[in-house]
Amino acid sequence: MAHKIIYLTGAPATGKSTLTENLSQQLPDAVVFTYSKELLDCVQRRTKLISTQDDLRRESAKIITREDVQAVDSQLVALVNSNRGQRTVVVDSHPVTIEEFGFRVTPFTKKQLGGLAPDVIVCLYASPETIIERISKNAAGRPMPLRYEIDLHTQLQCQVASIYAMETGASLYYLNSSCSPDNLLCNLMSITGIGSPNNKQ
Repeated sequence: MAHKIIYLTGAPATGKSTLTENLSQQLPDAVVFTYSKELLDCVQRRTKLISTQDDLRRESAKIITREDVQAVDSQLVALVNSNRGQRTVVVDSHPVTIEEFGFRVTPFTKKQLGGLAPDVIVCLYASPETIIERISKNAAGRPMPLRYEIDLHTQLQCQVASIYAMETGASLYYLNSSCSPDNLLCNLMSITGIGSPNNKQ
């Protein structure tokens, strides 16, 4: 099995966290970098105003600075390069966030994107109905978006994924995550070539 650098993205509630949790069970040697967790750690070192990821989601525009993002980006690139060719690395991230004023995008710089150099970019998407249902069951600090906001958020996230793929030459796949978690995991492992759910590597 070839070790890959996989950049996993998608709007909130498209199933990134569940997917990476399931993937970790199948590939225990894989490194999963959950951007929101690392960003929370970074912000907490600077301020005591945020204690949980729910707080971070609610107050992101007020609390998270460009310097915070760049610090975590640098940490990510270092982690990826220390594991490249030795272990599969999955980066769970979404640079587009919905805020009170609209949307905010905190992308990688060209240098950082070049350092990340993913082999595969996977962008999850789901129907507005699916996303609304998931947020209703577990808001986790996320406000309930309007339908047009869900559509726009998804489109913006897909655009960022496309730009990253064009800049790096990485393969790009859009996965419909409205399916079951097992099917989504199977689809991810199949397109990335990192194994199969029935065969732990």
